[in-house]
Amino acid sequence: MIKFFRRIRQSLLIEGKTGKYLKYAIGEIILVVIGILIALGINNWNEETKINASVTSHLTILQQNLMEDQSQLKELKQRMTENIHYADSSMLQIRTTIPVANSIKKYLVKLILEYKFSPNTNAMEMLTQSNELPYLNTNLQTAILNYYSLIEKVKEREYISNTQIQTKYENHLNNTYPEVFQKDNEWEFIKSFYQSDPRPTLAVEEQKLLNDRTLEPLLVSRYFQSVALQDFYGELITSSQTILELIEQHQDR
Repeated sequence: MIKFFRRIRQSLLIEGKTGKYLKYAIGEIILVVIGILIALGINNWNEETKINASVTSHLTILQQNLMEDQSQLKELKQRMTENIHYADSSMLQIRTTIPVANSIKKYLVKLILEYKFSPNTNAMEMLTQSNELPYLNTNLQTAILNYYSLIEKVKEREYISNTQIQTKYENHLNNTYPEVFQKDNEWEFIKSFYQSDPRPTLAVEEQKLLNDRTLEPLLVSRYFQSVALQDFYGELITSSQTILELIEQHQDR
């Protein structure tokens, strides 16, 4: 093709047809530019197609990640609802609003448990590393960024809650109420662990409980932290659901 154009140019020059040569040269330049533009357009189209395919794949993975997160978050939220009940019922017994009962053994022990949300961040990491977030519409970008920003806040609250358990609540419970760790504890795990223990069970001393000026503020703290985490887990469930709905809209375009 190049030799063909070259022959035409040479023929026009030999024949002294300078005007036609210039017109031809300009036309040739225009054809070359058009060819380059077409090639660039095809290349851009191919690149955009690859990016869209990659984004679609990563969004599918993100959907799976979020559904896994939701399952975990619903479980954690339920645990916080239970913790609120345990702390509230324990405080009511301490305040003599309701009688001190054997159930307090279960309540006090259950509040010793630590909880931590472990989100699946595979898709978010891939979207970030491939710099594909800008290819999503603004609403979806914002929803995704808000969700993972909220996760960081939840981690901070979990750290505060679990640190309080480790440094204060657990130590006080172990040192002051060892009798909660017996086979008459209503929590199935403790009951099963001590089921073959031949020692007689001891009730929590009512006066010790009522006079304990350290336990009540610790229970208030456990109550507060559980409420805060329950709200956070609920927000994450709502936030993740918003992303899932936006992804469906994005895929239906």
